[in-house]
Amino acid sequence: MSKAVRRDRQVVTKDSHLPFEEFSLENVDRLVDQLEKTKPKDSIVEVTPMEDSQHSPCFQEMTAIIVHDIGKTQESPQIYELYQYCPVCKMAVKVL
Repeated sequence: MSKAVRRDRQVVTKDSHLPFEEFSLENVDRLVDQLEKTKPKDSIVEVTPMEDSQHSPCFQEMTAIIVHDIGKTQESPQIYELYQYCPVCKMAVKVL
């Protein structure tokens, strides 16, 4: 029998986004700063290019912004938040 995973409640701020909500974002650094302030203890914010993922309106490479604790804790690793960002269109979407 598997035990239920309980996640800490995330801090909801005026800049929080719902899953699959698309929003304009002039610079990825603003989102990273917000996530750094609200991330769970022992997690990291990672920004990485998505080599095989293009933004459908402009066909340019997307960037992933991930809040996770993979490799940081001995317990089951978690991905807390995941965003995709198009630096050309200046649009982001919260995926998770």
